[in-house]
Amino acid sequence: MAEEAKAPTEAMATMAEAAPVTAERPVRADLESRLPKPYLARALAAPDVNNPEGTEEGHEHGQKSVLQQHVSFFDLDGDGVVYPWETYGGMRALGFNVIVSFILGIAINIGLSYPSLPISTKIPKLYIVY
Repeated sequence: MAEEAKAPTEAMATMAEAAPVTAERPVRADLESRLPKPYLARALAAPDVNNPEGTEEGHEHGQKSVLQQHVSFFDLDGDGVVYPWETYGGMRALGFNVIVSFILGIAINIGLSYPSLPISTKIPKLYIVY
């Protein structure tokens, strides 16, 4: 009986002895009062305690996931495909210098183009589809 009473407490534990980082970065105790249903995954918004509704008002999500919204920042012409020169332009807009933007534009597109392609077109290309 003592073991059964102990199980729910262990299931709700927020610190693990074998992982000291869990003690260094405890889960906030006020999440439930500041953010409705903090355990619920959201598809269209990325809420936090300061912005419980997600991104500021006026932002149109266009029924895209949070990841798709992130990638669409780099899609300068809005066609759903991010080419290396668009990644370069996005990196420049974020304040990176010309050399770093060029290197990241190539590296990001090489690394993410193949996994983002539809299954029917698994021929390596240098653009990202989202």
